[in-house]
Amino acid sequence: MSDEVARILVARYGPRAHPALSVTLCCDEIPSLVEVARRSDTVLLAIRAAAPELVELQMRPALEANARFGLVTLAGRTEAPAMPIVRKMMQQLLRD
Repeated sequence: MSDEVARILVARYGPRAHPALSVTLCCDEIPSLVEVARRSDTVLLAIRAAAPELVELQMRPALEANARFGLVTLAGRTEAPAMPIVRKMMQQLLRD
């Protein structure tokens, strides 16, 4: 998790919510974490769309955080043929 996520969790829920104290498994590959949550007794912190079939726990107070995504390309490089498709998909799916 990023330092920003850690800061938000601590600000909202107190020092015990810091990921260093409260997170057992951390991975950048969300589908793997979703699979762990499906097969075990655990809580997954991820964007809702990553696991719509899982039961959402209501947090009190609500987290009220936003995710930020970006697309980075290298200047002076030929763009991959699929890049326009990726851009369009990002605009459609990540606009909220």
